[in-house]
Amino acid sequence: MQNNEFEIFVRRSREGMIATARRYGMTLAEAEDIVQDALLRLYAMRHRLDEYRRVESLANVVVRNLTIDLLRKRNRHVEVALNADMLSEDDIGYDERIKPLLRAMEKLPSTQQLVLRMKHIEELEVEEIASLLQMNIDAVYQNLSRARRAILKQFKPNTP
Repeated sequence: MQNNEFEIFVRRSREGMIATARRYGMTLAEAEDIVQDALLRLYAMRHRLDEYRRVESLANVVVRNLTIDLLRKRNRHVEVALNADMLSEDDIGYDERIKPLLRAMEKLPSTQQLVLRMKHIEELEVEEIASLLQMNIDAVYQNLSRARRAILKQFKPNTP
């Protein structure tokens, strides 16, 4: 990819990359920093970008990984903000029925929130989640199970 092609790619993809970082609870300033870092990494490998079918997908993976790295560095128990403002109709078919679920998810421990979000909103496979979060696959399944049970319990208070 030539410099002028890279500039076009940046203009076309930057907002989407910022949105990807924001979905993980980053502020606008943090998201812009992450995108800047991702663009620097992509620029360094610009001569090999033509080998990829969808450079936008690669860019979003880089942003997602950098975001998760930042969350890990901050604190292992960081709260992942999940609220209706972060989701759009395109993300998960948003409607008024999703608000109680988001409120229930906000009450979960941060790891369970993150794993549940990655599995059901980002639609990642368990193996991908384990790799991104540097967790054992069994730990991912356990966190998913606990999160689902906790949410079910919030909707059915009489459930043991």
